[in-house]
Amino acid sequence: MSQEQIFAISTDVKNFHLIMPDYFKSLDIIKQNNNEKIVYEKISFLGIPMKIKTRHVIKHPNIHEVHIFSGPTKGTRFIESYVKSGNGTIVTIDVHLNFNGILKLFSFLKSFVAKKMSQTMDDFIISAEKFHLSGTIQS
Repeated sequence: MSQEQIFAISTDVKNFHLIMPDYFKSLDIIKQNNNEKIVYEKISFLGIPMKIKTRHVIKHPNIHEVHIFSGPTKGTRFIESYVKSGNGTIVTIDVHLNFNGILKLFSFLKSFVAKKMSQTMDDFIISAEKFHLSGTIQS
């Protein structure tokens, strides 16, 4: 899939639940402009249901930032980068993880959670490619 296609799918927040329904339960975009969306998300991460508020910042043509404003990982941000490479795209994710509340007691798990977030992104890309090929989501 081209860089433009995968970037378009990865920044189409309203369709995340179609790409990964086991992870994204619902998304409610409460504010948006050309390059930013504020979203209430019901997600399941590591088997734990959560409600979080996020800000998605889209920097065309290749950067997608996600900032978490609420929940046990409030203050976390991750930056996705999409770079053309031959016939495909190299996707990287830079995670800046922050624990709050009871999770502060488990700070030793930060590297595990960061790894799982990166793995979830890999799963998202694979699912997005499948959906693109099936024609379920039009880019």
